[in-house]
Amino acid sequence: MAGALKIGVLGCGKIAHEDHVPGLLGSKGVKIAALCDPLPEQMEALSAKFGLDAAKFTDLAAFLASGLDAVVICTPNRLHPDQTLAALKAGLHVLCEKPMAPTAAAADKMVSAARNAGKILQINHTLHYWPAFIALAESVRRGDIGRVVHFRCLRTHDSTPDVGWSPGATWFVQKVWNGGIVLDIGVHMAELMHWAAGPVTEIAAMTSRRLAHIDVPDNAAALMRFESGATGVLELSWTIPCGGGLLEVYGEKGTLRMGFNDGMTLELITPGRPGKPVRVRAAKLPPKPPNSQQAFVRAILGKAPTPTPGEVGRDAVALCEAVLKSGESGKFVKVRRF
Repeated sequence: MAGALKIGVLGCGKIAHEDHVPGLLGSKGVKIAALCDPLPEQMEALSAKFGLDAAKFTDLAAFLASGLDAVVICTPNRLHPDQTLAALKAGLHVLCEKPMAPTAAAADKMVSAARNAGKILQINHTLHYWPAFIALAESVRRGDIGRVVHFRCLRTHDSTPDVGWSPGATWFVQKVWNGGIVLDIGVHMAELMHWAAGPVTEIAAMTSRRLAHIDVPDNAAALMRFESGATGVLELSWTIPCGGGLLEVYGEKGTLRMGFNDGMTLELITPGRPGKPVRVRAAKLPPKPPNSQQAFVRAILGKAPTPTPGEVGRDAVALCEAVLKSGESGKFVKVRRF
């Protein structure tokens, strides 16, 4: 491909500021050629902050027809499927924010469209680009703790995203926009559990809404049964005053543990000797990999496959869909498989 890759950014809110634009600017051979947002002031603010020389569009069709090679979709959840399909139809590669879709069926259509178009569809599952999470997944899959028996994931915040992360972005807490904690934090953590420990077959969940001003779950607890026979618990909250989180993976030969408030140190705990029953040591982390945007560029150029293709995002959505359905029905729900 001659010249710099021309990439457009669709949606100029918080995630574009904090992740995608800095990531693209740190990628070689890339030009942010166009921005698209229904609010011109959002585009102006993004351009001014990063000194971008990019065309600006409020119309999606004109944006997609502006000579781009690829787009990064940073819009509210509900818009992801249609915008991705439109970009693929226009012949563009797509990096889409998580969750890629509100349902597994919608996600599957996106995966099929990318295959049919012969284009890269990458989902921004950022844990795949963090050394600590890579080390945890690789350690489990390598068998460092033996066969997994139980996986516990606790992830909490002290506020909803429209208050803490992106003040005023109320779509995060509105059902009409497919908001809620399960598709926000849960999609990351459920995908991590699948990545490390393998497919989940069924889920029983309780979801609740403790904040009166929103109409989506702000708390969830899910019990998972893995195909391997292991069990797992996913605990999520937007209403814990101190926030934080913990990962624990229990195996037949040892345990992996990582907190979210201690520098994300991954500990490998193994049996010791009499009088000193356990040995705790920090797990070795791999070198920092390319970030999500750099991986997207490498995939487009054919240098390496993306670590987080649409299939990864689709499996994550299927898990979240099962959590939400179980929370509504009070019954175990089978996880859709592909």
